[in-house]
Amino acid sequence: MGRVTLESHMEGLATSASGGSRIAFFDLDGTLISGYSIVALARELLRQQVGSGRLSQSTGLLRALLRQQVEDNGSSYHRLVRKVTRALEGVPEATLRELGQQAYRSTIARSLYREAIALVEAHREAGHRLVMVTAASHYQAEPVARALGIEEICCTRLEVENDCFTGQVIAPLCYGEGKTLAARRVARRHDARLADCWFYTDSSADLPLLRAVGHPVAVNPSDRLGVHARARGWPVLQFSSRGLAGPEQLLRTLLTGQAVMATSALAYAGKKLGLSDIRNANRITRLLGDLGTGFAGLEFEVEGFENLRRERPAVFVFNHQSLLDAMVLSHLLRHDVVALCKKEMADKPFIGPMLRQAGTIFVAREEQDQREVIKRALAVLASGRSLVIAPEGTRSTLGDIQPFRHGAFLLAKKARVPLVPIVLHNVKDALPKGGLLIRPATIRVTVLPPVMPDTIGSVRQACTDMEQQYEETLGRSSKAALPFQARPKQAA
Repeated sequence: MGRVTLESHMEGLATSASGGSRIAFFDLDGTLISGYSIVALARELLRQQVGSGRLSQSTGLLRALLRQQVEDNGSSYHRLVRKVTRALEGVPEATLRELGQQAYRSTIARSLYREAIALVEAHREAGHRLVMVTAASHYQAEPVARALGIEEICCTRLEVENDCFTGQVIAPLCYGEGKTLAARRVARRHDARLADCWFYTDSSADLPLLRAVGHPVAVNPSDRLGVHARARGWPVLQFSSRGLAGPEQLLRTLLTGQAVMATSALAYAGKKLGLSDIRNANRITRLLGDLGTGFAGLEFEVEGFENLRRERPAVFVFNHQSLLDAMVLSHLLRHDVVALCKKEMADKPFIGPMLRQAGTIFVAREEQDQREVIKRALAVLASGRSLVIAPEGTRSTLGDIQPFRHGAFLLAKKARVPLVPIVLHNVKDALPKGGLLIRPATIRVTVLPPVMPDTIGSVRQACTDMEQQYEETLGRSSKAALPFQARPKQAA
């Protein structure tokens, strides 16, 4: 079969025969995430030990294991795992668990392939059980499984007594034939046949399990696995939404940064030349929206575009996904908008001065008394300009909706202006949380109908209802969480 598109593969899952118990097995490193989770774990351990002024033997051993995984020849994998495990004797399990959580938050979460997330969701919607089967430890795998909603983990297990590692590995290792044994145990437990199951992996070390399942799929295959997959006619999927960026992404990132600096400089010059604050702010908005998104390679698909123009002034709310959100909203809203954002942004190089020139209202979230912020926000609305607010206050790694705060709803009700919900589906594809390089993407946006102020009874209830509406809107598009090919920009 060879290389297939993810869309066609997912369509096949949706039409697969129903009935019986079917399991989708997923490898972790190189399949669900770009690169190796052990890299992130070793980095966290190094950071911790450098911070404490000491470097232990276990650090060197983890680095040795890292090199072995990258080489992927498997010849001494078992020996190295046992060597590392012995070095952990007496270490509290909680230490490694916390390191795993830190590694996920700081590195692994932003290396999750968007294609993998969509693939997992497609199997879930098809009614298949989801199982991760990986040579990594539970401390690397569990945060990823929890984020993706994967129900079960088969992994390399380390023996623990009295909450500390004993220095022993629980045999068999979940590697090579060990993965096949683990998968057979899971299949028996759920009354499933491996012939009815899928397995996704990038590594030739997983050939035993690939041969055992009825639906083997090579994902970003190594050279050796690629040869086997082509010879046997297995489907091959290529994921590209994460991983090392090429020259184009580096150039786009540099040009986008230059666009931000140029916009900030022009804003400063406009003020010196005596432009009115509103006119200067509108010029900043248009430049950031057009130059920024153009250099970043962002295209747009907007549903409900007419709702952006139907009622003004308004309170526009959006779900926060990426540092590029400001460019996206500038491109959509164009003029006469003032943002509310956290006070820390005022001190950012280049961005801070530009935000100040645009009349941004900065909010110190730790302060209980926000009367001055409310007063300034109401004055903006009274002047005929609109507000743009992220009610979540922070952004999640995977784009999940965070709890909404009710400030935007209170302002809309007090000022008697509409509240317009803007749902950003995938800005994180272009620049995920913690990411450094921008990737071109088609940004999908849904603008929901305005919520009129006289329909807002309880502010808190309206906030809760809107949060649920965002979740439902994003849920309906979960299959579309792929890095789409660029399409023409939505006319502004």
